[in-house]
Amino acid sequence: MRLGVGLLGCTLLFQLFCAGAVRAAEVRVSAAASMAEALREIAAAYTQMSPAEVVIANFGASGALARQIEQGAPADLYLSANAQWVEYLIAAGRIAGEDVRTLAGNSLVFVGRSGLEVTTLADLSALGRIALVNPRSAPAGEYAQQALDAVGVYAALAGKLVMAQDVRQAVVYADRGEVDGALVYKSDALLARQAVILHEVPAHLHNEISYPAALTTSGRNNPNAVAFFNFLQSDTARRILHSYGFIVEEEVLPQMTKDQ
Repeated sequence: MRLGVGLLGCTLLFQLFCAGAVRAAEVRVSAAASMAEALREIAAAYTQMSPAEVVIANFGASGALARQIEQGAPADLYLSANAQWVEYLIAAGRIAGEDVRTLAGNSLVFVGRSGLEVTTLADLSALGRIALVNPRSAPAGEYAQQALDAVGVYAALAGKLVMAQDVRQAVVYADRGEVDGALVYKSDALLARQAVILHEVPAHLHNEISYPAALTTSGRNNPNAVAFFNFLQSDTARRILHSYGFIVEEEVLPQMTKDQ
């Protein structure tokens, strides 16, 4: 059964303040929107063990978050939906290369209303409006564009694409019927209320989807941030990620074979 933050006696705007804490130690996390539910549960499990600590999360598109950190936004940890934006922050001097770990993988799917016939990405040409995450700001859009380019339909679909700010917005568009469907991560598709998975995109059509976590240059000097960073690599965190549809097999996470 999933951990409910209310059951743990904590208030959540994903600021997990435990009731008995007088002066909580803050850990600030900037994380890809697709990690929201899983990270909330991981943080709840962590603060149950360490009630004097507070995890404060800022969710959004990986690229937008990286630019915020580059410009000085407070963050101890950064969780991206691809390695590119982590490398961007390493080049900007905001992350040290040795402070990066891969947490999970994911897959790409097409979701839409039940009854639509979508067996390949080429079938999208017969649909009307299709939601896609903006490739300029979020990796989900980059992966989707790569897949559509690989089957030769991206250019033909250009006039039908509705750009979402992040993957959660794309799912909402599909749920509300504002589009025929959306290309999103499987972990997000599993949270849809109305839309269903119609097609699982073959992994060879796009770059590998990975979720690196990194301590920022300020976070590596925060003992509480380091402790949460280590907890993200634990078996407890792995089990939670897996329960939300993320890929955590050994071949994806070779360095995470036991709790750290």
